[in-house]
Amino acid sequence: MQIGVFPDRSSTASRLPGGSLRRVGFTLIELLVVIAIIGVLVGLLLPAVQQAREAARRSACSNNMKQLGLAVHNYADANKKLPPGNKSNPAHMASTCHGGGLGYYCGQYGWPSYILPQMEEQNVFDLIDFDKPSYTSNAGWETWHGSTAGDVANKAAADSMPTTFSCPSVPSKKPNHKDYSAAFGTWACCPERRSGDGIFYQDSETRFEDITDGTSKTFLLLEDAHVWFSVDGSPYPRGTNDFFFVNHASSGYATPIYAPNTLSNSGRHRFARSHHPGGLGVTMADASVRFVQENINMAVYRNTYTRAGGEVEVIE
Repeated sequence: MQIGVFPDRSSTASRLPGGSLRRVGFTLIELLVVIAIIGVLVGLLLPAVQQAREAARRSACSNNMKQLGLAVHNYADANKKLPPGNKSNPAHMASTCHGGGLGYYCGQYGWPSYILPQMEEQNVFDLIDFDKPSYTSNAGWETWHGSTAGDVANKAAADSMPTTFSCPSVPSKKPNHKDYSAAFGTWACCPERRSGDGIFYQDSETRFEDITDGTSKTFLLLEDAHVWFSVDGSPYPRGTNDFFFVNHASSGYATPIYAPNTLSNSGRHRFARSHHPGGLGVTMADASVRFVQENINMAVYRNTYTRAGGEVEVIE
């Protein structure tokens, strides 16, 4: 019996009728051209993919802001007033909070702690002992905190921050730090220990009827990325945005000291910023969510922080 001979599949040539050979495969030049074309296509598609991913992250961030706005409204419905920007307690005075013996309030409770039940986070709310100072786990990283991080009795609550407070566009996330802040008003300094002309400030009890500028024309919340940078690109070492811990770093407050997303070597802890290209998200007092451009007119931007300023030029 004759054994058949199979053709060599590894051959790079095939025989045409008449006996001539036909080359199969690519030359080196053709291969390089194909690789170059693929590289160009990847270069064209990659920005589109990145933009699509950022669009999804921005949408999720906007949804967070909507949920937080609705929680504030639900709190107001139940309590006939909006939550305080932060609640002071004389027992929480601590000379070491600022690291310089200035005696500022340390370990106050910010607005996020009060709306947890309206966010279906009653279990986290029940972990908080409001008779003791609040807590943050990252005092050593933020020099504005000095050597004081509050009372460890509230560590479990501080470490249980709901993801609604976190914007997915922010990289290098720190534990128990949020990315949204309350609108204090037009003054630059110290919302955690004074009143303001916005909706939120120390011990505020603002009602919706107090917002005479109009709820659709007044900031309620703004993005406030807890990771931000100086002009030289180095990360800020102070004043971040703790979950509910408040001290002189004014965690959880935003003011119009700078335009949105400004890179600055000062004021890190009191202005709005985001990692979205071109601007940042805001929640208005009517719980609608908008996007504010970085190049917004600063007069309009400041005016929209006030609750009863009577200004004509505001965000529409």
